[in-house]
Amino acid sequence: MFLFGCFSNKDVDSPEDVTEASNGEITKVHFTYDNFSGNQFYLDVIVDKISEKGAKAEISKRVGPNNYTGSKKEGTIKLDADEVEELLDILGRYDLEAFTNYQAYGVSYSPSRTLCVFSGKNMIYDVRFNTQFPKTLPPEEDIMYAELYNFFNDLVREEPGWEEVVNDNLKDPRDNPAYYDRTVTWFGNEVKLVPGTGIYYEDGSLAEIDYEGKDWWVVEGFVGEWFIDKVRTEYIKDASLKVNEDGSATLKVDQKEYSAKTSDVRIYNGSAYMIVDLDGYERGAEVILLKQESYDEIRFMCLPDPVPGYQFDPIDVYFNKK
Repeated sequence: MFLFGCFSNKDVDSPEDVTEASNGEITKVHFTYDNFSGNQFYLDVIVDKISEKGAKAEISKRVGPNNYTGSKKEGTIKLDADEVEELLDILGRYDLEAFTNYQAYGVSYSPSRTLCVFSGKNMIYDVRFNTQFPKTLPPEEDIMYAELYNFFNDLVREEPGWEEVVNDNLKDPRDNPAYYDRTVTWFGNEVKLVPGTGIYYEDGSLAEIDYEGKDWWVVEGFVGEWFIDKVRTEYIKDASLKVNEDGSATLKVDQKEYSAKTSDVRIYNGSAYMIVDLDGYERGAEVILLKQESYDEIRFMCLPDPVPGYQFDPIDVYFNKK
């Protein structure tokens, strides 16, 4: 997916045109928000002719995929003096100069977001789609982009004729408990979750567990020997798995023996993971617990990459603990 961000604007020739205006008065804002995976939606807004009396916003908004199943509308919405003041207040809460000078990644992940601010024909701030922000909890950039998206989404919501492209406002990241200290009960113990992980699930699922220096495989009982459940396993005749207290492991599958080790990371309410050495190529393996919070019965899966990635015979074994 090609993302041009604010540089597609005809008033600016190149990124080198980012200069400090003599008076710093904001006269134009270009904002985009593209959530191109999962629950897809898109917003592109150019607010022009900004003054103390008001402004006009050229808006393109889509809810749903960019095909016949999605709803899209383009048009102009006028901002009054109070709305302009609110927009400028949002922008004024953030260090846009610092945001402009941050380094950029080579790629962009969903959602892709950009913000360009102009004074006259000079672009004074340019927060690119792949800007590499310092890590804060909650992320400062997420807060800013949520505020801007919700501001424009509220404009669309209140405008007659735009009903088909109205969607819910973004949740304030500051209200997400995933960015703060949390504890959950896991394998009969109270454990902490790493702040900033598992942000999409209210119960903390898929958050990283902080075992505070303890080995998760020891605490959870993933140490010992497992043998193949021949009733449930297809295509593989014989297999075994041995996991040691130091996290090293040995996997045997049909006369072949592989060295393995437990992953350093353990997630809450999810599978455990291991790393298997396949003739010098390390490949992740998923350990699925078939009984909740118990390693008595597990499914061990180590599958090849999609073609043309690294290929090997798939390993998919049901194990019972000895």
